[in-house]
Formats: sequence, C-alpha cells, structure tokens
Amino acid sequence: MWRDEDEALLARLTDEIAFERLFRAQAGPDVRPPARGAGLCAVLRRLPGGSDAVEAARADNPHALHEHLEPARQIDPPPELLHHLALHHASLADLPATSPDAFVRSITAWLALGREETYLRDLGEAVTGSALARQDLDRALADAPLWCIDDLGERARTGARDLTSSAQRALVALRRVQEAARIARAPEALAERAARRASSLVAVAVEEALAPVLAVFAEVTTKGEPSAAEGAAMLGRFVAVWRWSGEDESVEHAAIEQATPLAWAHYRASRWDALREIISPLTPLVDSLARRIEDDPSKLAYAARAAQMLVFRSDVVRTERETLELLDRAIAICPTHRNARLMKANTLCEQALRLLPGARAPTRHDHDKAVALIDRAEQLYPGATRLPEAKKRLGEAKKLLGISS
Repeated sequence: MWRDEDEALLARLTDEIAFERLFRAQAGPDVRPPARGAGLCAVLRRLPGGSDAVEAARADNPHALHEHLEPARQIDPPPELLHHLALHHASLADLPATSPDAFVRSITAWLALGREETYLRDLGEAVTGSALARQDLDRALADAPLWCIDDLGERARTGARDLTSSAQRALVALRRVQEAARIARAPEALAERAARRASSLVAVAVEEALAPVLAVFAEVTTKGEPSAAEGAAMLGRFVAVWRWSGEDESVEHAAIEQATPLAWAHYRASRWDALREIISPLTPLVDSLARRIEDDPSKLAYAARAAQMLVFRSDVVRTERETLELLDRAIAICPTHRNARLMKANTLCEQALRLLPGARAPTRHDHDKAVALIDRAEQLYPGATRLPEAKKRLGEAKKLLGISS
C-alpha cells in the first residue's frame, strides 16, 4: 500500500536530486551540496511556475530555477523562501571563486526576512524553547537579520592583515549593504542599523589591514630617515591596502600623513629625484582624495595635506603645463594654501620674464600678456620671490615701448 509518508519521502528525494543538480550547476561539479538544501525546492514548488522549474532541474536543466533564486525578483515571498534563499546564497558565497554578489543576495534575503516578525518569533521559540528569557529572545530576534553582516565583518577583519581575497570579497559585500536593504525593502530602522553596522565593520577591517603597515613605518622612522627607495617601498604597501579595501578614504588619509614628513625632508634638501621616487606610489591615492574634496567641500580638514602632496608633485613633473595644472588643482581644493599660491605666482612671473627680453623691447602683445601674468601673480601671492624681478623687467619694457606707467 502506498502511504502518505511514502509520497512525502519520494517528494523529498526528488527535491534532493533537483537541488543537487542546481547547486552543482552554480558551485561546480565537484562541490558537495549542503545537507537539507532540498527544503528550498519544496518551498519553490509553491510559487507560480515553481514546480515545473524544480522538475526541470531534476531533469538536469537547473537554469529554469535561477529566476526564482533572486531575492530582488520575489514580490512578497513567503518567509520560508526568504530563509532558504538566505542560507542557499550564503553557502554559495563560502566558495572561494564565488563573486560577492552571492553575499549580497544572502544579505538581501536576511534583511527582507526582517519584515517577517511572526515567522522569526515562531522560529526563535521553536529553536530555543524556554532556554531564553523573553527579553533576551526579543533582542536576539532583532539582531537576527544582521548576523550575516556580523559574519562578513569577522571574515573581513580576520583576513585583513594578509589582504586575503576572501576578506576582500567580504569587504565588497559590506559596502553593498545599503543596496541590499533597498532591494529587500527592509524597514527603515533595520536598514539604518544594517548600514551603520556595515560601515563600522568596514572601518575595523581597514584599520586592521593598516596596522602592520603603520607598525613598519614607526619602526623604520625611529631609526632615522629612510632612503627614497625604502620610503617608496613602505608607501607602496599603503597602495596595496588601498586597492584591497576598495579604495577606502581612510587609507588615503593614513598614507598621506605618513608620506608628508618624508617628502618634506627630500624637498628641503632639494633632492628632486628622491622626492619624485618617494611620492610616486601615492599618485592614485592623492588624486582620489583630491576628487573627494572637490566633490565634497566639507572635507576641508584634509584639504591642506592633499594640496601639499600636489605641490610636491608639481616640483618634479617634466613640463610647466603639468606644474600649473597641479598647482591649480591644489588651490582649487585648498584656496588658502600658501605654498601652492607662492609657487604658482613664481611660475607666472617666470612666464612673464620670458616675454620680456630686457635689453630689447618686447612686442606689444607680449607686453600685455606679461602685465596680465604679473598682475595675477601679485593677486595670488604679493610676496612672491620672483615678483620684484618681473616688475623691474616690466618697467624696463614699458620704457622701451614708450608706455607711461
């Protein structure tokens, strides 16, 4: 006699076959599917078209199930499905070759599950029984949708010092928590908590990644001034952390803070090749911070240091055009920057002096152009060191041209 329990067993075995083929299609043929994953197929059968998709997967065509696995495509799905999707995508995310998208899908499902208070409470009570006081259970249930974020934070922190790819994938996913909350249509309070938690965990992981780099800097600089090659190598480690972290702004601040005194030492000693060598690794970090300041003037606190790094670079580039572009950018992000204004004023004076031969009269066009350059230089920095010579040469040119002052 065929019993109900026989029917249930057949359905479970059928779903296990379908899930195994689905999972191996997503994860790879040699990856063992997680136990009890068949429950996902059982829930999917309840959706419109879900049963046909599961049967197709059992027949070795799992692609029909894929559209049902996207939390973003589910409109008011049953909470059981959200729970299974959260666990399924987390299992995929554990695989080394999987993109951070799997983490994001898992987060999306967990945050969407945050809308299902009744389901979470029933599940919590079934799991804990009377082991937890009601207050403790309430607190655990409120945090349950965020556990996946905490797990990502721990993954990111644990691998941060070695800049592992696993930690980097976790960091990428943490930066996408706001996106996941939006897709999940998470309650506003939960979305805000999730975003704050993720931002805090990102900061912890990046700080952990920076710790050994800063320790090396402290050790080397206490022994005296490092050579340009040593300094460039140490600064190159900041670049590695910056790229691993997804170009985190705090790495830019730390790198520029450490680079500035080293650069000043070479600048004051007029060691231009050494200055070029030591600041070269940080070019993308400085440019990135400058863009942030251009886009958000409220970051004024960081403007002076970023501007000074641009000024250092302006001293070692090959052409005057590059020099002026860098000085203009330094002044744009920090309008009161003394060195940038002084150097640009002196550069403008040098341009004016080339237009004013001294012993013979310039053309009227060159005279007028020199006047504009000198006026601009004086506006930028009245005490510019090249300004007196430029003004003197301009006076001589006026006499030769018969122009009254």
